[in-house]
Amino acid sequence: MDRLPTRLALQRWHILLPNTSCSLCEVADESCGHIFVSCGFAVEVWRCIKTWCKLLFVRIVDIEDLLTFYRHVQGPKWANKIIKGIVMTTCWAIWIVRNKKVFENSAPKVADVVASVKSLSFLWLKSRSRFNSIMWKD
Repeated sequence: MDRLPTRLALQRWHILLPNTSCSLCEVADESCGHIFVSCGFAVEVWRCIKTWCKLLFVRIVDIEDLLTFYRHVQGPKWANKIIKGIVMTTCWAIWIVRNKKVFENSAPKVADVVASVKSLSFLWLKSRSRFNSIMWKD
């Protein structure tokens, strides 16, 4: 995870930056663990995703919890693949909104990220599924 060019990683690579604050919340240093799990923005995104997936019992407080959950998803094989796909899509969507904030100064919205995760996850599932009759139901 330290390979992603977060502000903290860029500083470790001796790239000068005005600060290392998180682009999304500006409260803590921008590390992978912070962006994907600890940042208030990410916490809210994950809360919405967990509600959508009916995974309210899952507790993720740091990046290790997220990776452990990802590696050890319980349930049928098909459900594991879906949940793992949603976790990857959520991380990707958070990274994309972070980049839009950094490079385009766009205001991040939790609802937009959650909607993106839902639609991208559906498209991923539909394109990877042998069942062509999968329908969208929110």
